Amino acid sequence: MQIQTWKKLIMLSVLGVLTSVSAHAQAGKQFIVTIPFNFYVAGKTLPAGQYHIGRSTEDAEGLVLRGTDGRTGLFVLTRGIQNKEVQQESNLVFRRYGDQYFLGEVWISGRSTGRELPSSHKERLTKQESAKHGGNPEKVAVVGDKP
Repeated sequence: MQIQTWKKLIMLSVLGVLTSVSAHAQAGKQFIVTIPFNFYVAGKTLPAGQYHIGRSTEDAEGLVLRGTDGRTGLFVLTRGIQNKEVQQESNLVFRRYGDQYFLGEVWISGRSTGRELPSSHKERLTKQESAKHGGNPEKVAVVGDKP
């Protein structure tokens, strides 16, 4: 009977350690950001507000955006991009055409790699229309909230 109790205690201890390691790893892959304007991601309009931003897993190409209010969420595929310098702050980079913002890049602090989102059909049409009037997209960065 005592051996069974020890086995259970050891299993619970191992499970506790694994859970805390997993939680620590997850914290390094996501951040919270307050976006002050409505924006487009993968052809969908998302409202201004506070969002959790993170990779679906460390090696995955997926990116998860979740509103802190629990009402908004989106999963989108991305591709890797490289910067020469390690990012000091987590941030999102939007491409702005007039008053329309399209999420284009995600950078997580402490890394020189980021994620790039492909242009949606709506963004391509907006870009074409803007180009007819001599406009180019402006890059707008929104820095992640401090923990």
